[in-house]
Amino acid sequence: MIKAVFFDIDGTLISFKTHRMPASTQRALNMLREKGIKLFVATGRAPKDTDFLKEYFDFDGIVSFNGQYCFDKNGVIYQSTFALKSVSAILPYLAEHNIACCFETVSGNRFNLIDSRVTELLELVGMSHVTPVLADMDNLPAEIFQLTVYVTPEEEKPLMKLLPECKALRWSPLLINVIRKDSGKPVGIAKVAERYGIKRDEIMVFGDGGNDIDMLKYAGIGVAMGNAVAEAKLAADYVTSDVDEDGIFNALEHFGLI
Repeated sequence: MIKAVFFDIDGTLISFKTHRMPASTQRALNMLREKGIKLFVATGRAPKDTDFLKEYFDFDGIVSFNGQYCFDKNGVIYQSTFALKSVSAILPYLAEHNIACCFETVSGNRFNLIDSRVTELLELVGMSHVTPVLADMDNLPAEIFQLTVYVTPEEEKPLMKLLPECKALRWSPLLINVIRKDSGKPVGIAKVAERYGIKRDEIMVFGDGGNDIDMLKYAGIGVAMGNAVAEAKLAADYVTSDVDEDGIFNALEHFGLI
């Protein structure tokens, strides 16, 4: 019996085309809540970048930074930060190769530089109105939860050799999210589920990107969106229709949850 559902945001809850949550998804979320099912977000976004969801639905909690920082209305459930030596190890490489990187913290995100990939990504996720803030590279914050590095798949390999304690998660050709090797969405989901007394086989997840693959494999039921990358579809138990074609509603109806 499913007692909790975790949803990715971009390409899952929110359309890349309209930058909005489909009406059918909002209806499905309300129907699930009426049944007493707990509803959470599992995203690579920073906590502050999830606030806009309240326009559509008030989720029970958030797994942010790809599992690195998890919280609900009562406070922080779990957090896992970078070792500063890992961050320091790539700074000369970023500068030498003119690579944009976002240093992500709970208080806000800071960039070493702004380039066309950064602005393209902001447009992709409907955040073109946001003005990126440059970091003080001589005084980076102590608690960094995630790095978003704007590299292609080819550029990724030499970069990650400098970060043996970390792993890369890619959900766009423009970038990778870099987190601790022992972290990820499944870790955050497990911590949240433990807090709520929910077992692994009582969890359903929805996702579409490369950073959703591990949680699709982890959950009792993993659902990939029709617009998901091929690897996510292979990892899922079920592939639904696209986010813009009522994918969440259709899958929940398929499994008899609504």
